[in-house]
Amino acid sequence: MTLEDVARAAGVSQSTASRVLNGSARRVLPENESRVREAAARLGYVVDLRAQATAGRPSNAAMVVVDSLRDPVAMQIAAGVYAQADVEGYAVSVTASRLDAERGADLVRMLRGQRPRVIFVVAPPGRAIAHCVRQELTLYRAHGGLPVVIGEEGVIAALGDADAAFARGREVAARTLAALG
Repeated sequence: MTLEDVARAAGVSQSTASRVLNGSARRVLPENESRVREAAARLGYVVDLRAQATAGRPSNAAMVVVDSLRDPVAMQIAAGVYAQADVEGYAVSVTASRLDAERGADLVRMLRGQRPRVIFVVAPPGRAIAHCVRQELTLYRAHGGLPVVIGEEGVIAALGDADAAFARGREVAARTLAALG
């Protein structure tokens, strides 16, 4: 199912269908908007996020990377980031990979390919993030993404309880997403 199919079924131009389904700021007549949305629902159309990213549109995706799913403090930070980004309308994914190894760089490279608007990295307590991971984050920034590393300043070890860690993740996400606009 393509955007062209939806436009044809709604009796509008492809650009009108795109404006409706891709969240354009340009206005569309209310009757055209309802026809496009009805046709998209009837046909089972979903927006192709890869095509949007290729077209240069800002993504509404946020990624959270933690070093371990077994670290309760890191997971609470990730939960706080997730909660705040979700409230602000971002599609959020949480994933785990060792950040002190090449595998972490492979993951960040794969995430860069998905073109999220922001990648939050919850640093592993007591271990450095590998140079190769940092290089991938630098490339991500160079191509317009925003990498945010949480915890390198020793804050993870200082956050002894789950509520404080959750609040920290939420606060970092709120500041970051506000800056993105």
